[in-house]
Amino acid sequence: MKEQAMQDYSMLKPLTKDNYDMLKPYYKAYQSEAHDFNLTNLIIWRNKYDLHTIELDGYLWICFYLKDLEQTAFSEPIGDHGNEEALKQSTAALLDFCKSVGIPLRFRHVGAVYKDRLIKWGTLIDGNDMENLFFTNEDSYDYCYLTEDLVNLPGKRYHRKKNNLNQFNKKYGDSHHHEPINQTNALDALLVARSWCIDSGCSENQDLCKEFEGIKDILRDWSFYSQYGVEGIIIYVDGLPKAFSIGEPLTQDMFLIHIEKASHDIQGIYAAINHRMAAHVLDRFTYINREQDLGIEGLRKAKQAYNPHHMVEKWSFE
Repeated sequence: MKEQAMQDYSMLKPLTKDNYDMLKPYYKAYQSEAHDFNLTNLIIWRNKYDLHTIELDGYLWICFYLKDLEQTAFSEPIGDHGNEEALKQSTAALLDFCKSVGIPLRFRHVGAVYKDRLIKWGTLIDGNDMENLFFTNEDSYDYCYLTEDLVNLPGKRYHRKKNNLNQFNKKYGDSHHHEPINQTNALDALLVARSWCIDSGCSENQDLCKEFEGIKDILRDWSFYSQYGVEGIIIYVDGLPKAFSIGEPLTQDMFLIHIEKASHDIQGIYAAINHRMAAHVLDRFTYINREQDLGIEGLRKAKQAYNPHHMVEKWSFE
């Protein structure tokens, strides 16, 4: 029995960049507005969350915190959510796997549709009343904006943001420009990230340190990530890199911002990079997802100030 459990346990594979080609096909039929299970996002945070993957009956599952059973949890299945019977079969296979290796069954940040299906299939999970076992936290909700609003900043509700942008344009009008990130200038963006890391105290904050490691990985291997749809822009002021933004398509009509960093010594630079990136994708995407606020008050105020079109709710189960 122990030997069988060990064999089953080996089905969990560490998430690495080397898995990209193998895992990407699962995302072709997967349309979610939540950023959490986007493959690039997972690669960025793979070390912080000790991420592993398992493939069960045609679906991909992400496992968080594998080595800490008190926190171990799974994503919703990555794949075609239009086939409910196949989805149910894969979920049952995950339950059997967890039982065989002694991992508690928990779900992390699943969408409302999959949550409702799990409640509907309640008997699948040992007959529990699953509805009372789900919980949600607004700190994890994603902020989604109309792209045209971030470009045009219309009406009184954007008055302060438009002022910030106008001040930047007035002061640095002829001395700044922006350009797409490519393999040649990606290291310029890394200079901005390094400056942000120092100013933010990365050396004293493990989460920031791991975020910087993820940023370095993307920018040092830009040709790899860009082939999978990752793109970005850099703003230069007086010939020096001062801000950058990186993202990729999340769904057919939504663009996800993965990373946005800027120098603190340039007034209005964050308003400028937000605006330039939105303009960069305006013709292709109706919405922009700028991820969650993590319950950080300053971040929440900043995201709310841009007047989100809607929020993406997420649910967890344990």
